[in-house]
Amino acid sequence: MTRAMKLTNDRSKIFSSRRTLAFAAFGLLGMLSAAQVAAQSEPFRIGAVYAVTGPASFLGDAEAKAARLAVDQVNAAGGIKGRKVELILEDSKSQETAAVLSVRKLITQDKVSVILGPSRTGDAMAAIPIVNEAGIVMLPPVSGVGVVEPVAQRKFVFRPGQGGELSVGKVLDYARRAGWKRMGVLYSSDAYGEDGRDNMRRLAATKGVVVGREESFASTATDLKPQLTNLRSANVDAIFVHGIGAPSVVVYRNAAELGFKTPLVSGHGQANSAFRNAVGEDVVGQPVVGAPVLVWQELPAKHPQRAPSENFAKLFQAKYGVPPDMFAGVAYDSAQMTFKALEEVGDDRAKIRDWFETRVKNFVGVTGTFTFSATDHGGLTSDALVMMIATPQGWRLADYEK
Repeated sequence: MTRAMKLTNDRSKIFSSRRTLAFAAFGLLGMLSAAQVAAQSEPFRIGAVYAVTGPASFLGDAEAKAARLAVDQVNAAGGIKGRKVELILEDSKSQETAAVLSVRKLITQDKVSVILGPSRTGDAMAAIPIVNEAGIVMLPPVSGVGVVEPVAQRKFVFRPGQGGELSVGKVLDYARRAGWKRMGVLYSSDAYGEDGRDNMRRLAATKGVVVGREESFASTATDLKPQLTNLRSANVDAIFVHGIGAPSVVVYRNAAELGFKTPLVSGHGQANSAFRNAVGEDVVGQPVVGAPVLVWQELPAKHPQRAPSENFAKLFQAKYGVPPDMFAGVAYDSAQMTFKALEEVGDDRAKIRDWFETRVKNFVGVTGTFTFSATDHGGLTSDALVMMIATPQGWRLADYEK
């Protein structure tokens, strides 16, 4: 072979190799591009763990409906940057074990970006180590301060619900206006009830109130006359009731049977239609801490929750045929904040966490106006609650709130 022929052959091999590499690179780019397109066409996956059934279904059913409403709305509007939102809903059945298993499933199998729920304080507490390990944001619509404090150990938990400390603060403000100086506390012996008790112990003295006696009740209690009798014997001016579910109805029923004259004032666990419908006339005239959405028609026009509450209440009523409870509003706000996070930072879990902590500033929702920070994962103030008075028809806004 001549030198010229050898050079020509070598050049041909080089060009052939380059063409092969070029085609391979082009193919790789095509594959990457196709993968990117596929990823961009995949829906954003949001998980939710709500107590749709079981004793706490009066919380979870409304929460699940509100989350579905929010997802249906965003998808009807074209999704988020062209991507649909998929809500993967798990029913905790009002059981802590089921809630924990559901959280694990959503993280490991469904690969969701955010978890809404769980519905109960105890369930959320049990799920904290799981979401911390997975590095995924959890938004439980609960009141317990323990779900977000200390923040250093709750980095991925943000509480969109009105905290127990806010509810107790509202009760103590009402007590000051009513002239109550000595109060009794009747609480459920669970995470929710004990949070209310602890907040009352911590805050009462700062408002000039003495806790005269404490009594507790089990979640299965059917007769609370002994506790009520003990509280009345302690000569308290009023009794703060902090519990959820059927026993809270029993409190008011037993008080009526005992001819009770001592006022009962409830935390926001009773601000729902299930309680109001079950307790009937026994609660009429009694003060209950509630959410703006429950009395939105009476809110002053300048109230920041007037417009969002009206909009949400009408949408919920149109879709489900019933007005929303306060916990529905919390779930709706959770979804709306999540949509905003996905729009701005995508579905990267770490970026979503940082977004909640640094970008949620004066976010006006149905529940209240949220501002999260590195030291506050609660994000609400006392104006996220109102004092209501029970009426034969439901609730009315306390006169001083108007």
